[in-house]
This record gives sequence, C-alpha cells and structure tokens, in this order.
Amino acid sequence: MLLEVKGLKVVLGSSEVLKDASFELRDGEVVGLLGPNGSGKSTLLRTIFGALKPLKGVVYLDGKKLEELERKEIAKLLGYLPQESSETGLKVKEVVMLGRTPYIHGISFKEEDLNAVKKALKLVGLSGFEERRFSELSGGEKQKVLLARVFAQHTDVLLLDEPTAHLDISSQLEIMGLVRKKVREGCSALIAIHDINLASAYCDRLLLIKKGEIFTAGRPEEVITKENIREVYGADVDVRRIGGNVLVIPSKRREPEKGKWIHVICGGGSGSDIMRGLWLHGYRISAGVLNALDSDWFTASELGEVVDEKPFSEIGVEAYERNLEFIEGSDAVVLSNLIVGRGNLKNLEAALHAAKLGKLFVIERDEFERRNFAGSEALEIYGKMKSILPKSRILKDERELPKIFEELTPS
Repeated sequence: MLLEVKGLKVVLGSSEVLKDASFELRDGEVVGLLGPNGSGKSTLLRTIFGALKPLKGVVYLDGKKLEELERKEIAKLLGYLPQESSETGLKVKEVVMLGRTPYIHGISFKEEDLNAVKKALKLVGLSGFEERRFSELSGGEKQKVLLARVFAQHTDVLLLDEPTAHLDISSQLEIMGLVRKKVREGCSALIAIHDINLASAYCDRLLLIKKGEIFTAGRPEEVITKENIREVYGADVDVRRIGGNVLVIPSKRREPEKGKWIHVICGGGSGSDIMRGLWLHGYRISAGVLNALDSDWFTASELGEVVDEKPFSEIGVEAYERNLEFIEGSDAVVLSNLIVGRGNLKNLEAALHAAKLGKLFVIERDEFERRNFAGSEALEIYGKMKSILPKSRILKDERELPKIFEELTPS
C-alpha cells in the first residue's frame, strides 16, 4: 500500500489551514506529523481519511484517487483514530467491533469478525476485558481499546491523531510500542504527535509542519535540529544524539556570570548538588561522561553541557576523548564522591588527566575503597591522582567549591 498526498489545500471558514501539502507514506513505515497546536496536523489526517474535502490536491491509495472510492472501500484501507473520542456505555468488545463495520452486512457478525476483535484485544494486552464497560477503564486502557478498534479494521494504513495525548509516560511508550508492533505485522502508520522525543524514538520519518505547510521532512536526526525547532515552535532547545535517538531538552536559560567554566566528573546523583550550587553562583557548568537518563545527566542537561553515553553502556572511546576536550577547555574540574565500576572507569582516568593539568578538585566524603567496584586498577589510578594533588584540593564538603573558585583566573 502506498499513500500519496499531492498538493493538498484545505480552507476552513476564511482560514487556509493546509497549503500545498505533498508527501508519501511507504509500506511498513511509521511517519510522524510534528508541529505546534493549530499547525494543521489533525486537518491533514482528516482530509486524507475523507472527512474533509480539499479545495485543491489529491490523495492516492495504491494509485487510486481517494475521491473515487466508496466510503466502505476507504474504511477497509484506512483506519482512523481521532484525537478526541466520546464516552460510551458500550462494552469493550462492542467498541472494538465497531472497527468491523466495513465488513458487516446487516446486523449479524461472522466468525471472522469475532476472531478479529479477539485478536486485536490480545495484541493490545486486553484479553479478558471483553465484558468490561469502556467508561470504567483508565485513560491508558481506553486508548488501547480504541487502538484495538482500529487494528480490528484490518487496514493497510493507520491514521492516528495524538494517540498518546493525556497519557502518563508508561502508557505513551506502551501505545507507541503497540503501533510499531502492528506495523511490523504488515501495514503503515501516519501519526500526529506532540511529543518530539517520542516521535524521534518511534518514527522512521518525520514531517515538520508550520502554519499548514510541510516545513521539512526526513529522518528524525535530519528534522529535529535546534534551528528547525526554533523556526517552527519558536523555542530555544538543545538537541542531543544518544544511542541512535535524538533527544530534545530545554536550553539553559541563563548565561554564566563569572566567565569561569567548571567541569564535573560524577554519576548516580553524586554531582547534582555540586552542579546546582556552582550554577547558582554563576559558573558555566558541564559534566561527563554520563549515561543518558542518569539523574546527574538530567541535571547537567538542564544547567549546562554534558558528554553523554548510551544508557547502561560502558564509556566508549569517542565519549572519553570528548570528555578530555571538556577538561582541557575548562577552568577547573571536580571529581564527585561517585561510585566507580568497570562501566565508568574511564571517568577516573579522565580525572587523573585533569590532575596532571593542575585543574582537579576531589570531593571525598567517603573513603574510595568503599566506593570502588572496579578492583585494583581503579585503586591504582585513584592513588596516582591523589599523589599529584595538594591536600587543599581534596575536600569533604562541596559547599567550599564556590569560594575556592572565586580565586581562579578564567582560561
């Protein structure tokens, strides 16, 4: 199945909501529609489905014009999940059975319809919910029932309008995972979605829409850039590439006041208070190497710059070398009271490098032997590092750091 959209123009009232929208959706592909509220994402989906008539342009399904197909035929090809769904007193199985409407003649169901409903509920993990009332379900369960209704329709293309809206993060991930699973079984999906990071993680391509026009399109790493987000959303963000995914985080709001750059080697929450304290005193902050989603990683991402590595991975050569670049560019380096294991041993090596440069300050609230899970190699590195440092650079309390750094001369 190939969905092809050519030159769609839609006018609602006196407003031109879509302007010359053109793109393709290929077999086995998940394409995300990104854009601010009111940019035209929902209008585009409704127009493709046939609920809105374009002033200009054509939608093709396998080379056939949508406008030339019967409604029932379209419903066998396109499954549409609107953004808002009404409450109903129907049972779960009855809601899902609505997806079989294009195949039902009269008022009787066939065995294949019942099997389709059963299979769809199993796919979304709701086997046994058939007799439950839709109105009694949680928000995430309701959304899964509505997805099951679309899945039961057995269409080649899924048109999903904000399927994760109003859901908690666990339900969002579950819903997007279900969509990907369904696509793997043999269909395609076009999804309007407001969460840029979720779209990056689950979509093969993205269409970024601005005021009814497709501003840019391509793979997530091509579309999600600081410049594009600023142009379309009017927001300043930082964009990071981690483990093959693109992650958007808020840009730090305040420029450093003191012109001094402090780099923090930390992890597991050991550096958050250090970074916040220094940031509040006006210093430029960076940290690394930190695994993405580590608690210190979130703090560093919020307050400054971070050298990151994939979650749950050992520090690689590229991240280690970048960490050394940060150390060499900074005015001072702080080694937190972190726990050391095989995965972050290279951070200890980086700290030794900082000590040799005369930049290192060490927070040692607990003896290193109690925090060392990397064996004799880590002990040797830590011993060399301490032998280089004057005792005044080994501190029990990180609250001493801002005052000490007042005396530093910026590089």
